[in-house]
Amino acid sequence: MRIDTPLLHTLLTTILCASSCLAHAEVEEDGRLWINLTMEGMLSEDKHIGWYAEVQPRLKEEGREHDQTILRPAINYWLSDRASIWLGYADVRTHTDQGKNHEQRWWQQFMYTFPPTPSGIVITSRTRLEQRNFDTGNDTGHRIRQLVRAIKKIEGTESLNWLVWDELFVSTRSTDWGALSGFDQNRAFAGLAWQAAANARLEIGYVNQYVRGHTFDRMHHVFSTSLFLRF
Repeated sequence: MRIDTPLLHTLLTTILCASSCLAHAEVEEDGRLWINLTMEGMLSEDKHIGWYAEVQPRLKEEGREHDQTILRPAINYWLSDRASIWLGYADVRTHTDQGKNHEQRWWQQFMYTFPPTPSGIVITSRTRLEQRNFDTGNDTGHRIRQLVRAIKKIEGTESLNWLVWDELFVSTRSTDWGALSGFDQNRAFAGLAWQAAANARLEIGYVNQYVRGHTFDRMHHVFSTSLFLRF
């Protein structure tokens, strides 16, 4: 099994960039566990309109405490086999030191997968807009998320792939429930993707999540496991 040098370089660069994100004098760190079950399929016979549903329980304090549960349904329209536009909703319930809060979020996104590079790397770009409302405030927060993902088959294997991605979050305004205008957070992932079957994929790896705070920033070291099922 030969490790692809350009992809390894991308992986290391992504992790280093995430670790050197916008930082304050104090950074609080925590180990976390994220579990993601995603299901999707087509609604139309011409395979242009599809459905999507995502369930994400998340744990904090080294995996000992419940942090968050996310339910994220959506519909999408495929402009081509590489480009799609999406409309979705998210129900986010978070446990904090002050109790529980409830976020309701509408979101839209454009996703495009580029043709493979000469070395076999497939790059996907996803641009998402979010309108966020919390039960702890009256303002609507607006956030932009830009994700770039790269995947490459591991030579000598049938279904294993190297996988890296990075996602930048930027808020366009401050709100009465705590959002700060500007840089919000960055997530960088490095791991493996296993194509278990034509309609099933498992992704496992490490996420470095750097979150900007009011008094101190937070860095979360996340073990992430995601199962994707296509119907």
